[in-house]
Amino acid sequence: MVKVALLLADRFPILSLTLITEPLRVANRELGRQSFEWLAVSDKGGICQSSSGIPLDTTALPGEAPDAAILLSSYKPDRSSTVEALSWLRGLDRKGCLLGCVDTGALVFARAGLLGVRPAAAHPEAIAGFHRQFPDSLFVDRMFDFSPPRFSSAGGVATLDMTLALIAHFTSQRLAQRVAQILTYDPPVAGWMPQAIPQSIPQEARDAVAIMPSNLSRGMRISEIARELEIPVWKLNRLFNRYLHSSPTSYFVRLRLAKARDMLRNTTLPVGDIATECGYDNAEVFSRAYRSRYSRSPSQDRDL
Repeated sequence: MVKVALLLADRFPILSLTLITEPLRVANRELGRQSFEWLAVSDKGGICQSSSGIPLDTTALPGEAPDAAILLSSYKPDRSSTVEALSWLRGLDRKGCLLGCVDTGALVFARAGLLGVRPAAAHPEAIAGFHRQFPDSLFVDRMFDFSPPRFSSAGGVATLDMTLALIAHFTSQRLAQRVAQILTYDPPVAGWMPQAIPQSIPQEARDAVAIMPSNLSRGMRISEIARELEIPVWKLNRLFNRYLHSSPTSYFVRLRLAKARDMLRNTTLPVGDIATECGYDNAEVFSRAYRSRYSRSPSQDRDL
């Protein structure tokens, strides 16, 4: 069972809470078992008021580390940065817990020193202010981000995208897609993907494309994707060549390089770390592939 702790600050956004718990509930229903369990916690326990005045009972911060913890801060994140909350988050980080935050929770993560290597998503209107407050922390101009051991959303409906990524991480992309379908939600294509996939293209090809983004860092083999979709590799190759005018391997490489370009332009991570994050163990191989794709080196693209 995947245990998810929801760290609530007073005046937390009730919409974000719902966009986390409802998809997890639907995932449990589709699996036919209690695969996800969530618990609302706060630094001192007791009643927390949402931003709309709805009270919710919470328990004190647990000593046992959950599989994932998500911070729902308030519009005044300074009030969420209590000694107890910061200490708990740092402790979970040391234990390797998957840590997520929503909206202004990114500022609390920055104050806790949790954004030195992995970024947090920030709304375009807020990212400049976030950088001014914490120049050494990593914020990305993106509605949501899933970069284990961190994941985040800029708030609003993007929190649903973040939760779907969490479901895919612990179960499968197929289940995440099913949850989105049940909730009548059509997830947007991530900002670094080259194109949206038309609904007219066969479902198996669209499913394969949907699996790729969450597996860029480990360089997932095409044979693994075919196995997850329960179709032969030759059929997957034929679908991609016919409908996407590319082999699955070439398409996957384009996604990896597109993500690298986005990270170069929106984070301060070293080029070597970005290469690893995008599935390249060798920086020289990454640089050659990047130059072949974009006609400039990674360092030249970062300076633009």
